[in-house]
Amino acid sequence: MKSVVSVVPISGDEERGVHDRETSSLIDMAYDLSQAGSDARRLAYFLAVVDAGTLTRAAQQLHIAQPSLSLAIRDLEQDFGAPLFNRIGRKLVLNETGQALVAIARQIVGGLSGAREAVAARTSLDTGEVTVAAPPSLAMEPLAPAIADFRRRYPGVRITIRSNPPGTEGELVAEGQVDLGLAIGGSDGERDDGLLQQPVGVHEVVAVLPPGSVPSASNALTSAELVKWPLVVTEPGSRLRARVDQMINDGLRVRIAAEVAYREAMIPLVLAGVGASILPWSVGRLAGQLGAVVVGLEPPMLSPMMLLHRQEPSAAAAVFADTLTGMYQDIRSR
Repeated sequence: MKSVVSVVPISGDEERGVHDRETSSLIDMAYDLSQAGSDARRLAYFLAVVDAGTLTRAAQQLHIAQPSLSLAIRDLEQDFGAPLFNRIGRKLVLNETGQALVAIARQIVGGLSGAREAVAARTSLDTGEVTVAAPPSLAMEPLAPAIADFRRRYPGVRITIRSNPPGTEGELVAEGQVDLGLAIGGSDGERDDGLLQQPVGVHEVVAVLPPGSVPSASNALTSAELVKWPLVVTEPGSRLRARVDQMINDGLRVRIAAEVAYREAMIPLVLAGVGASILPWSVGRLAGQLGAVVVGLEPPMLSPMMLLHRQEPSAAAAVFADTLTGMYQDIRSR
């Protein structure tokens, strides 16, 4: 909106026409603020009078009765304890007090209007798409329940989860290939590439043992206790494999029963009794429902889950981000 600060009354049909166009958006704000409380309305009315130059023209533009507008201006002046205009006949000219108020009033009225637009954008999502880059384990949780909650409220918005090499979520968001990224590890705040990171919970890795296994501890297994079972492991290069490699470097007798490229194959191998494994809790929980024994690790293997997004995401992406962080903020999501 173009700001117009006038200290000289407008005269002439041509000047009035130009001024009408310049103040139209301000008058629209006054209508939008009709439910925002008396203080906001009085400030909007004050600005309308400033730009119209007379109470009569301002009342006509606002579509309210002139006595109501006069009363609103009088109440505003009483609130501030001083007149805001010099009255010259029917014309009103800002005095020093009014000039001190006008810029602040524009900021307040404009800010409230902007807030209404932002809220409207987030509550009227009929169509659209949100693309998310995330590793498979995070697609199961926390993404799946967040998508279900979001879709209940915005059934017309499509959610697409993109597969990507581990650790490239931020790059995809920064390049505009996806709207949001969900990654394991990182810290809250702004990154060097300008993306923002928000924590959405904790990612935990657990021990998944063959059905019927009786672990020595019911809550958590040390690495020394875990190696009593042969292990089903992923290929080198993953975070899960790094934990196993560290166990080997620590001098533990690790027996690798199977090495698989696809994490989806690990659960059937564990259920078949080939060996134990370490898996994200979201995956381990499914294995537990199928009969595997799921136990925590000691020391625990915990990492923050971080949501990555640009400084100004789309309205749909912003609402989905709110949904995700709202569900999992300060909650351990396993």
